[in-house]
This record gives sequence, structure tokens and C-alpha cells, in this order.
Amino acid sequence: MAQLDQPLTRQEKVKIVSSLLKQAPPEEFCEAFSDLRLLVGDNSLMCQEAASLCALHNKLYFTPVRIKECEVLLTRHNELEEEHFLDSQRQVSFKFDHLRKEASEFQAHPQEDEKGEAWRRALYEGLKAYVSSHYPGGICSVFIKDTAIRKILIACIASRLHQPSAFWNGLWKSEWTFTLTPTSTSTQVAGTIMVQAHYFEDGNIHLTVCKDVAESLPVTTETQTAQDFVKLLEDADNQFQDGLMEEYQRMSDTHLKAFRRQLPIIHSTINWEKIVTAKIVEIQVEVFC
Repeated sequence: MAQLDQPLTRQEKVKIVSSLLKQAPPEEFCEAFSDLRLLVGDNSLMCQEAASLCALHNKLYFTPVRIKECEVLLTRHNELEEEHFLDSQRQVSFKFDHLRKEASEFQAHPQEDEKGEAWRRALYEGLKAYVSSHYPGGICSVFIKDTAIRKILIACIASRLHQPSAFWNGLWKSEWTFTLTPTSTSTQVAGTIMVQAHYFEDGNIHLTVCKDVAESLPVTTETQTAQDFVKLLEDADNQFQDGLMEEYQRMSDTHLKAFRRQLPIIHSTINWEKIVTAKIVEIQVEVFC
């Protein structure tokens, strides 16, 4: 019991705040950070940790950078060093201010491996066409990492819909990885699809669903392999969406129905804001009297 009375250490506070901010929906990081700032009650700590916490959130949720100089997702795969990222398609590196969400210090960053770049570019072109036709406002990025004996290709997709006036926002993101060797005739694709939704009108419903995918991919030419990869990805997306809609319908008939409160005896919703305002006015009157 004595341990519960002891104040949290700085490291414990940072760990708790970081864990909670990882769950903050995209486009709501600032709101979640401000609320936690009040709860933690340590302004100095929050200010010092703001940049690193924001950077972690941006990379975790594939924050897009869309400007004239580049169009890329921020991920751990294209982070060159602290606050510096690579746009493989435009072949430029840049510095990114996570708090201001501003890119600067653009520099040419050409790919040295021409063969690997041919594979990466073919995959990007095929994936971009798919994303443009299936993801509203979506963006994709493809990165390549070379080792002595193999090439690792990583494809990332993110699509965000932010509707604060309608009290909701959502994110669909996925990450796909496979390797190539000089003798590859097939490879194993590992993917993770994640959907996150937040609805906050007169309540707070937060949904996060993830699914891991593992499929075999034939390796032929760059163009054909890219087409086969996009088909594999599309099938996985469709299966995931179908399963999600079935589960949502099941939840609507059971869990969500149980969440809905019955109307009071007056058969109308209670205007809590009006009641709270009346109480505040009543208290102010008592004070002045």
C-alpha cells in the first residue's frame, strides 16, 4: 500500500505517457497530448519529451509528407538519422520537424544499386495505381534495403479520413515486406493491416483492428512480380474488409446494442450541458449573495 502512495518517477511518467499517446488516433495527437499534460501535472517533463513523443507517433502511424519537393510516408524504414528521412521515389533526403510538421534541408540522395532501384520503382508504380483507385487520399511508399546476399523490399500504405465536424476520424494502414535473392523463383510476403477508428459524438468509441498476412509470391520479372504483389495485397485487403464488416454487424446486434442506454421515463435525451450550465449559474449566484 505504501508503494501506491509514492509519486511516479520521471521515467515512469514518460513510459505511461508514451504508451497512452501510442493509442491516440491520427490527427488527434495534439488534443491527447494537451489532456495528458494536464493530468501529469509536470509541464517541464511534457515540454522536454514532446518532440520525441511526436516523432514516435508520426512514424508509428505513417504520417504523410505531401509537398512540392517530396511525397512520402514517415516510417522507421526511411529514417536516415534523427529527424532526417528519405523519399526513395524522388531520391531526396530532408529534415522533418515533428512538432511543426515542416520539411526542410532537402538534398539529393541517389540510389547506388540500379538493379535494386528497378525492382523498387516497379513495385511503387504498381502499388501507386492500386492505392489511387482504392484509398481516398491514400499514399504509398516503397523502400529497399540491401544486404550482402539479398534485397529487402518494404511497401507502406496509409489513408486517413479526418472529419472533426462529424465527430469521427479513421486510418487504414498496412506494411508489407519480402526479400529477393539472385536465385529467387518465389518469396514469402509478410504483411500487417491495421484499421483505427474514433467516434466521439456524445461518447467515445475507439476501434483498433489488426491482421497479419503471410502469402507466397512468385518471382519473375520486375513488372510481373509487381502486378502479382498488388493482386495479393488486394485480395488480402478485400478479405480483411469483408471480415471487418461481418464483425461490425455482429457487434451492432450484440455488444453495441448493449452499450446503448435506454431513454429515461420522459422518452427524450437529457441535455447535460444545459444542466451543468444551470448549476454553474446557481453557484455563482450563491457566491455573490
